[in-house]
Amino acid sequence: MMQVILFVAFLIFCNEPLFAQNENEELKINIQLRPRAEMRNGLFAPILEGQKPATFVAQRSRIGLTYSKNNKLKIGLSTQVVNVWGNDAQVQTAANDISLYEAWAQLYFNPEWSIKIGRQVFSYDDERIFGALDWNNAARKHDAALVAFEKNRFIANLAAAYNQNTEKITGNFFDNSISQPYKSMEFLWIKYKFSDAFSASALAMDLAFQNRFDSSLSHLQTFGGNIFYKNEKLNVAGTYYYQTGNNPQKNSSSIKTNAWMASVKVNYNFTKKFSYGIGSDFLSGQDMSTSSRNISYFNPLYGTHHKFYGTMDYFYVSSGHDNVGLWDSYVNLNFDSSEKLNWQLSLHHFESAAGIVDYSGLNASSALGNEADFSFKYDVMKEVKLTGGYSQMFVDNSMKYVKNILPGQSIKPVQNWIWLSININPDILIFKSK
Repeated sequence: MMQVILFVAFLIFCNEPLFAQNENEELKINIQLRPRAEMRNGLFAPILEGQKPATFVAQRSRIGLTYSKNNKLKIGLSTQVVNVWGNDAQVQTAANDISLYEAWAQLYFNPEWSIKIGRQVFSYDDERIFGALDWNNAARKHDAALVAFEKNRFIANLAAAYNQNTEKITGNFFDNSISQPYKSMEFLWIKYKFSDAFSASALAMDLAFQNRFDSSLSHLQTFGGNIFYKNEKLNVAGTYYYQTGNNPQKNSSSIKTNAWMASVKVNYNFTKKFSYGIGSDFLSGQDMSTSSRNISYFNPLYGTHHKFYGTMDYFYVSSGHDNVGLWDSYVNLNFDSSEKLNWQLSLHHFESAAGIVDYSGLNASSALGNEADFSFKYDVMKEVKLTGGYSQMFVDNSMKYVKNILPGQSIKPVQNWIWLSININPDILIFKSK
């Protein structure tokens, strides 16, 4: 697929007169090379005594085409290879695992209405529920159809997705362990801009999941929204979401869902170069000692969790924390030392939102730990950015219980993570009609 995109771009570039007959026509190619070196010494979960840190370089190599014509049609194609340096043989006998990241077409009926169909990225608001997950080298995409409306200060998106593993002859069972996480999805997202400073958004979504044993469907509904206020000095955001639904079980009562999350953050620009932020996120959880089959822990679904709950990703990313929820209180310091160089320091305090029990079944402290995240970004040039960071987690005893560390295992005294990445990401204009 990547070779096809390069060949098409080359063909068009060499035959520009063939396309000169059409007006308002444009073709761009985007190239991204993003290697990232990491030293992991307690990422996702505490590293134990006797375990050694992991060091490697992973890389995303992505190439894409975007074509537009007369403000009526827009097409996007993007392929990528995600690899770890050294994973492929020096002399390869097999092709790389190339994946189709995006493949969509957007048709504009008029300046206000459009429909977008195919493989696409859903990214809304601050990426709390829907995010591109750009930090992950593979990123996140959905196969769906989306109807969009935009007029003046109002935007509305209505989307639907229905998933299957293969082109079946009979049956509709969908195994989400090897594919998208849901059987079907529908959502409506709206946003209204009251003024240049104040806006609000709302989301209503239904997800259907198929039971692997009896093919029954369970539904999870998420409702909520955001408010945003921003001027030259002050940036305030508030978020609330509620989840409900049920999971029907044969020969037993249904499992009910009743969960919620709330967030507030305030950022103040003291000068053009220095800003300070403070915030708190609360995601409901479930007591470890509960005997209830009902669900009270909030699921943040398909957001970019790496940007919210500490960059060491102890929560809602790769490693579970026993569904006890999370209360994350944090402060941010942001400093631009020059036009090209930015520094950021974030400090997090983590507590569980529900009860924790220790190895003896007794109530334990809700304190999980503290995390310090230091990062920088340097603009080498417009298309090249150098980024890096150092993070350290200071775990409390209760972290052992929610991370299912066995009684005889000991956590190392130092839990840290170091990373360095360069992002080379030029947009190249292949053709534009005059």
